[in-house]
Amino acid sequence: MALTAHSGSERARQMLALTLRLAERLERETQSLEAHRPQDIAAEVEETRNLSNLYRRESLRIKTDPSLLDGMTPDEQRQLREATVIFQTRLQAYEHAVNAARVVTEGILSAVARDLGKAKTGGATYGARGKTLDTGPQSFNFGGRA
Repeated sequence: MALTAHSGSERARQMLALTLRLAERLERETQSLEAHRPQDIAAEVEETRNLSNLYRRESLRIKTDPSLLDGMTPDEQRQLREATVIFQTRLQAYEHAVNAARVVTEGILSAVARDLGKAKTGGATYGARGKTLDTGPQSFNFGGRA
């Protein structure tokens, strides 16, 4: 999918709409992540990914060929610049929320793996001086079946 503009002004309006729509989605998703409700965004992730890819491709096209925006009015240029600043700000907040969720999730998984490893130690082999060997966190495949 790509923008289908016939003039620089039309492309600017389409990029403005895309940028604002993506910024709005990122804000909603950030709020859900900050509220510890990632399940609320699960149904929308694919559309956000598609919009992000479209934004990335179109931004690259414009960067490669700035003449695609020839004919854009000063007002459209100002609006697009302001929307891009809003988008970048929301993107940073979204990145922070996603990283925080990732760190928490990895911490939970690590704690569960350690607990499983401790529970499994009862059948561990003995090493020097009769001590069991601690091999570190184990797989979640505790029962031996995948």
